[in-house]
This record gives sequence, C-alpha cells and structure tokens, in this order.
Amino acid sequence: MLRVALQTVRSGQRLRDKAVIAAHWGTVPLFPIGMAARKLGRPLPDPRNWFGEYVAHGPAGVFACPPGPSPFFLGPQPWFEPGLLRVIDGLRGGTFVDAGASIGFVTVRAARRADRVVAVEPHPVRFAYLERNVKLNGLTNVTCVNCALGGGRGTLTMFDLDPTLGPHPVDISTSPGRGSQFDVDVRALDDLVREPVAMLKVDVEGAELEVLRGARNLLATRPLVYVESLGRATWGPLQDLLAEYAFEELEHNNLLASPK
Repeated sequence: MLRVALQTVRSGQRLRDKAVIAAHWGTVPLFPIGMAARKLGRPLPDPRNWFGEYVAHGPAGVFACPPGPSPFFLGPQPWFEPGLLRVIDGLRGGTFVDAGASIGFVTVRAARRADRVVAVEPHPVRFAYLERNVKLNGLTNVTCVNCALGGGRGTLTMFDLDPTLGPHPVDISTSPGRGSQFDVDVRALDDLVREPVAMLKVDVEGAELEVLRGARNLLATRPLVYVESLGRATWGPLQDLLAEYAFEELEHNNLLASPK
C-alpha cells in the first residue's frame, strides 16, 4: 500500500497536486470510523470533498481530476486495469466506444490506438473534466457525449457519490442515497454510433445489460466487448445476451467478450 501511495503522490504535476493526493491517502485510516458512524446513523462528512481539484500524469497523458472522494489519482497509473489496457494496446485503428468514460482515463489511452473514440459520460461534472482532459492531451479524434445509456430515449434521475466518510462501493447510482441528485438524458448507443466498431467498453455501475440492449446494431458489427461487472450475478444474463461471444475474465469480475 505504501509503494502504491508513493507512486500516486509522485504522479502529481505540481507540489500542490502531490499534497492533495497525499491528503487523500491520509484519510484512509479514518474509514473504519466513518463506516461505524454510518451504521450508527450519524455519518461523518468526508474531508476529501474539501481538498480541491488536482492534476496527475502517467504514461498515457495528463489528467485534471475533480474534487471529491473518488480516487481519480489511481487512473493515470500504468497498472490501472492492466487487462483492459493490454487489449486497448492491441487495437489497430477503428472506432472505440467508451460507455461510462468518467474523466477520460480509458478514452485518452484508446485515442492513441483507435482512429476515433466516442466517449459517453452522464455525470455533468465528470463530463466537463472529460472534455477538458481530451483537450489537455491534444486529442482531435474524440467525440464526447453527455448522456446516460439505455434501451432507448428518455430521462433518468441519478444520485451522486455518498459525501460521507468511508469507502464507496459505486460512484453514482439510480437508487436514492445521501448524494445530490441530477437528471440526465438517456439514449441508446445505436442512436449515437452508426459505423462499425472495433471495441466497446462498458462501465456503467450495474446498468450494463440495458446499455447492451440498446446496442444491438452496434453489436452486429462484432466488436470486442469489455464489461466492468459489479458481480458474478450478471455473468449469466451477459452471456445469454452475447450468445455468439466467448468470455474471458481479465480482472476481478471484469469480462472480455470476443466474437466466436
């Protein structure tokens, strides 16, 4: 843990950035206190919300990271989701679709290998940082889309990250919680992407099946499909939906589906 912390602190671009990342790590020993306070119905505020934004860099580029509890400083590291990055490094052009792009860690990496990237992110703050990071890295082959993905057009109420102290199992959710709520447009991937696709990456906090149901035409072009699953319970339905694909677990619960 200490080695990882030091490596991420060194990734801060300026001295202030390094200090903010170090401060994030300094809150980790407080997590048991925060978890206990939640169980008692007296949640504590998370000080990470007050640290401000920071800029971190890694082999793929430089990333402005928003304030808040999410450990964005892990994203620029070369060991961030190594299985996914290995697959991306094997791309030779084509279109890459990043469903659930967050602030752009995967988008920026894929843009170095693909001819075109379509990056979709519903969270308004993260979307602003996604666009900013695309510009920071001088990329001109990325299209950013601010919406949620599903089986068709509509609107959706989402809830932001729990602002109280302690670990957080998901970033954003459609279930009411302590985080602030916001409404987003919902669109189907088939409405956004009409050309053949080399690879589709889906990381949408449990809504993977709905995203794929709205991408039947896209899937007909036989792309590689990487799905960040929240648990093995989703594996069966995913395999049923992608019956003509072979599955491989790259990281814990995360699946790569390849056309048979």
